[in-house]
Amino acid sequence: MTYRTLLTLITLCVLGSGQATELIYTPVNPSFGGNPLNGAFLLNKAQSQNDNQASSTEKDFVTRFKESLERNIINSITRGVADGEITDGVYDTGDFRIEVASTGNGVMLTITNLETGEVTVIEMPTFGGGN
Repeated sequence: MTYRTLLTLITLCVLGSGQATELIYTPVNPSFGGNPLNGAFLLNKAQSQNDNQASSTEKDFVTRFKESLERNIINSITRGVADGEITDGVYDTGDFRIEVASTGNGVMLTITNLETGEVTVIEMPTFGGGN
């Protein structure tokens, strides 16, 4: 046996005795087939890295009081128009100007949003009391 043949035999033995295994990928995220027990860990990790803060929508007392008062005035005007007990005129509620004008068989309301300038016109027949 020559040196070259011996080297070839040793190489073949070493290569033949080595065992190859399959590489299997297992995802970590349970959304993609990973272990469901990883879900809580991944959620906590994501929440700890989240820098976004929800904007505060809580209003102070004065703002809530103003809005409540405005709603009550608008409700009073609405009841008066529906019952036919409201007189023609202009009513300011803060953010809105309501103009009430009698027509032949009803009432025309022109509501102007003072902040945006948006105008809404409502025509409706009157019911009950005043006519």
